[in-house]
This record gives sequence, structure tokens and C-alpha cells, in this order.
Amino acid sequence: MINTENLFYGQQENERILFVAHPHFIAGFTNLVKVFLIALVTFLVFFFLGKEISQISNIFYIIGTITPLTIIIVGSKLVDNFQKRNISYITDRRIIRFDPNTFFATNIRTLSWDEAVKVKTYSPNIIWKQLKIGTVVVHARTTVKTSDENISHTSADDIELNDIYLYRDLGNYVDKILFTYKQLPKEMANIRSFVPKPKGERF
Repeated sequence: MINTENLFYGQQENERILFVAHPHFIAGFTNLVKVFLIALVTFLVFFFLGKEISQISNIFYIIGTITPLTIIIVGSKLVDNFQKRNISYITDRRIIRFDPNTFFATNIRTLSWDEAVKVKTYSPNIIWKQLKIGTVVVHARTTVKTSDENISHTSADDIELNDIYLYRDLGNYVDKILFTYKQLPKEMANIRSFVPKPKGERF
């Protein structure tokens, strides 16, 4: 089954999707740049080796051309494949992340709102922060029990959403879900879906 914006593998009956999270396209572009840089370095290595070893320079030039092209083709397909399959769902019952770990295999991680207790947001660097792209971590009850109040790490039970646009707003939204689910459960039916737009443009 292919996950879509309206349906995902393992979706429960009457489970309502509130938000579908994808890594920002800039993250995919950054990974593509890394692929091209690796290909360029590979080409330069073979090129200069070919100049140093003149007897077999043609072989080095041929390998030095084929190898970078292979890296670009395979690397681009991998980046595109992982970007499309890396998808997470926030529903009225839980948060689910589909995390591709190989070209063919995907890990599925789920955390129910019963077991979720805290949300943390952060950006990996100043550039990402200016672009409003960052990480949202939903901590599980087991993490809190095994650490101090200032949670500074993640555990296997936590759900981590990386390269999310408007990550702080999404973190606040998840925090609102947690409060409503635990304190005002009857109000869960009235929670609106999260719209990834700046404040004032969401409705």
C-alpha cells in the first residue's frame, strides 16, 4: 500500500488525519548537493591520478567519468526515493512516522497520545532557523521516566520529525493536541487540521 495525503498503511477505522508531515524540499536539495560534491571529488581524484600515472591515464579517465556519473544517478534516485517515502501522520489518536532505512525497507514507528507526554522543537543551525525549518520531537512517557525534567535526548520510543517547515508552530499544535486529548477528550473531535502557513494565513 502506498501512503497518500488521505490514507496510510495501518490506519484505524474512523481515525482522522490532522496533518501529514514531509521533510522540506530544501533538505532533499541539500542532500542532492552532497551527492554532486562527492561525484565531483571522485572525478578530480581520478583525473589527477590519471595525470600522475601517464601509462594508464586513459583507464583512469574512463573510470573517473563513469564512477561520478554512477554516483549522481544512483545518489539522485536514493535521495528522491527516501524523500518521498519519509512521511509522518498526526492523527486524533497518535503520531506515526514512516522512516525509510533502505531503498526497499521502511520502519514504522507509532506513539499514541496516551503515551506521549512532552514536545520539543529545535533547529540544527542558524540558517535552518531563519528558514523556519527544524525538528519536532514528541517524547514518550518512558523517556521522561528514565531522564531528568530537562529532556535533552531522544529514546527509541520517541517520534522525531526532521526538516519540518514551521517546526515551532507544529510543536505548539502537537502540544495543544496533548492537552486536549488528556484534559478535554471530548473536544478532540473539534480540533482543526494543521495548515503549514504563517499565522494569519491558515484559515
